[in-house]
Amino acid sequence: MNRPSVVAGIVVLVASVSCATSKLSTSPSQTPSHSVKSIAMAPSGGLIADAIAVELFNRGFHVIDTAETSNLLVRMGLSEIEVTTPENLARLRDQGVDAYLVARSAAAADGRPQSASVRVNSTHTGAILAGVTWQNGWGGIAGSPADRVMRKDLTEAAVEIAIDLAKRLNAPGSSLP
Repeated sequence: MNRPSVVAGIVVLVASVSCATSKLSTSPSQTPSHSVKSIAMAPSGGLIADAIAVELFNRGFHVIDTAETSNLLVRMGLSEIEVTTPENLARLRDQGVDAYLVARSAAAADGRPQSASVRVNSTHTGAILAGVTWQNGWGGIAGSPADRVMRKDLTEAAVEIAIDLAKRLNAPGSSLP
């Protein structure tokens, strides 16, 4: 066997067994100055927002899902673009909402999420209470058995994101998990 083919074989072997788990990056957050019990999900969040909503609900939060938030905004005469101004966040607070969650995601060719970004604003102060970016894992060549094992589905991504958010949104003395 000649040297170039040995090197090529090693490169292929290393590439096929290389892998990385999903990654979660968080922004520095401030402890909420108020209790966060009720979270409204931005209507354009799609499947990732719906999945995060379920997981936050499972952790004790009152969640206003994307459809209900959309209806609330229509009743208030607001478009989704207008919500994050301090005045309009205060209007949500007057409706019993403590925080407003915006989520975006990108899907990979396999239909699983490739990445997601999430931001939670206080309706009391307008400040960003938490920000998260999530990146799916990979294993070897896209679509390979190793890759399928390393990559997380929508529910697994939502669980990772919700666990982090729940930890950072609980105000001191809160009984939420």
